[in-house]
Amino acid sequence: MLDLKRELIRSLSESDITAIIPKEVDKIIESMVEHRNPLRQNLPRKPGSGAGVPVNRRTGAGTEPTFYSDTDPFDESTGSYSQVVFTYKTIGCQGKVTRKAQAIGANYADLLANEMEERSQEFRDKEEWGYFWGSVSTDPKQFDGLNVLTHDDNRIAAGDAAGGSLTLDMLDQVVDAVRGTPDMIICSKRTRRRIRALLQTQQRFVNTTKVKGGFELMSYNDIPIYVSNQIPDTIQVDTDGKTIVSITAGTLSALFIVDTEKVYVSELTPLTVKPLAKTSSQYDLFDIYADEVLVVRNPYACAEIVGIA
Repeated sequence: MLDLKRELIRSLSESDITAIIPKEVDKIIESMVEHRNPLRQNLPRKPGSGAGVPVNRRTGAGTEPTFYSDTDPFDESTGSYSQVVFTYKTIGCQGKVTRKAQAIGANYADLLANEMEERSQEFRDKEEWGYFWGSVSTDPKQFDGLNVLTHDDNRIAAGDAAGGSLTLDMLDQVVDAVRGTPDMIICSKRTRRRIRALLQTQQRFVNTTKVKGGFELMSYNDIPIYVSNQIPDTIQVDTDGKTIVSITAGTLSALFIVDTEKVYVSELTPLTVKPLAKTSSQYDLFDIYADEVLVVRNPYACAEIVGIA
């Protein structure tokens, strides 16, 4: 991060914010967002267009294939299709460098670099939060996250309203629930410690897997385990054990597993830094924003364990 910050300061060499945001600054800020963040680097990001990403989903035919005599007519039954559109949503934040801070004597480029660094980290946290907990029904400005897009059949309860202990059988169950080849397990740091403890009771060494970005992550059944600060250990669940009623009022956690062939982020506008016209002598402003959406082509391509104590 120190090298990235030095590179950013070199790019911010002008004294006027409207003159110092070249295209390379976008790349530096994006690198700051991805710094030590294997989850963002490895969740596929694909360029998009239009208002959203249309996905056609098929419901199977009512009559299953069967065996016939050589003269029997085949029974006809056709599957049906429905279209789901994942609409692009905007994530953004604004930064400010005040006149007084400059007057005190701090270097302008240093001030701007510090503010961009901090705001980029806050942008990353909110973006990542949306991947798990976004909900269009709660806030139409958001896109749906994995907790909404995962099919209910693939949501496994660790226990009742009080939660339950994670087991390797649960992990096997959630891996098997994913249709496809799951290649990401995502959980909190506490849950990762639970997995490590379970594995250490059965084997001497905990396996690791190298992923994009040069990261070496703990793995389970060769599936790398990613940690997110946006999966809290303060989840509260309903009496069914798998319906989340709050992510701040409890003592439980959750774990997600996905197949990134069918789960990815579509970007209409990649992460961008934009200076704003000066409207006051008191401060300079800039925006950081992106237009994107989490796409789940098949709701069975992800699964979730809810209520991990």
